[in-house]
Amino acid sequence: MLKVVLDTNIIVSALNFAGNPAKVFDLALEGEIGNITSEPIITEVRKILVRKFSWQPGEAEDAGTLLGLFSKIVNPQKRLKVISHEPDNRILECAVAGQADFIISGDKHLLNLKTFEGIVIMNPGDFLKSCE
Repeated sequence: MLKVVLDTNIIVSALNFAGNPAKVFDLALEGEIGNITSEPIITEVRKILVRKFSWQPGEAEDAGTLLGLFSKIVNPQKRLKVISHEPDNRILECAVAGQADFIISGDKHLLNLKTFEGIVIMNPGDFLKSCE
């Protein structure tokens, strides 16, 4: 089974809109791909849902709980400083700790890397095409 790390922007988009992020999220939810996450990612998702999408705190908490239920949660021991936008480094740390095959992201900082320590970084549309 492919192991992926869904970037925060993919999770938040999937929870609020239809489209490729939602399709990838559903693959993980259904167990077709294995999602890897970490507490910093779950915390960031909750914060963004409340701050930018006006979710109620309890709803955001439930979304984080759901994410934890279908994901393998890792606790990265190695701190990285590869990208200037700090939250993106949490994605890389999670992917390395979980030995992910892919990082699925819409973030240019991550996408511009293309790969990191053997982990392929791609947008959700390209990932879905590669799974066909």
